[in-house]
Amino acid sequence: MNMIKLTLIILGMTFAIVSKDPLYMAILVNVTIFTVMLINRHDINIVSLCLIFLIVKLTETIIWENFIVTKSETMSSMWVNAIIFAFHFIIDLSLMIMVMLRAPYTRGWLAARNKPIDKVHIYRAEVAFVSLFFAFMLVDLAALLENFIRHLDEIGFSDETAEVFSNWNWIYYQYEHIKIVLTSISYLLLWSMTIAVGKEKHRTADLS
Repeated sequence: MNMIKLTLIILGMTFAIVSKDPLYMAILVNVTIFTVMLINRHDINIVSLCLIFLIVKLTETIIWENFIVTKSETMSSMWVNAIIFAFHFIIDLSLMIMVMLRAPYTRGWLAARNKPIDKVHIYRAEVAFVSLFFAFMLVDLAALLENFIRHLDEIGFSDETAEVFSNWNWIYYQYEHIKIVLTSISYLLLWSMTIAVGKEKHRTADLS
């Protein structure tokens, strides 16, 4: 059964990478979060982790749809892109911090209500998520830095200097593809928590 499940997980991830469709990826990941949470509804570690993902994703969607400028007649493309990359960086940083604090916070929340805390653990998949979100952040920062370098003339450098770097756009054109690959890996990690390998304990959670 685990082999069949693993095969389906890999096929889903592969299709997501090949399709390169952000909407499909968003649907796939959100459905996966709900499914993983349902399958592991008696595991407080996985449920709390999935709740973090859902809360952040919902917040991200609300802010993106209502407050993030993607086109502007008053701001240059450099500042529009800077806002977008910075926003993604903040979201990824928030996810990383919340995942890192998930276990100690959960344990503290249970202790405050005189509930047992012995079932609070940090799984290996959870540690992998922290590393993955760090990779997301590196991509965001690289895109943000490249964005400024490509538009040096807008931040005070001479036209001659700016011209040298005006074609620095590799990350800009690959950004979406890289993020899709990383998101596909997060999809794989989510599903790994439904099988034994993803539930292996990394270490006992503590409050320190």
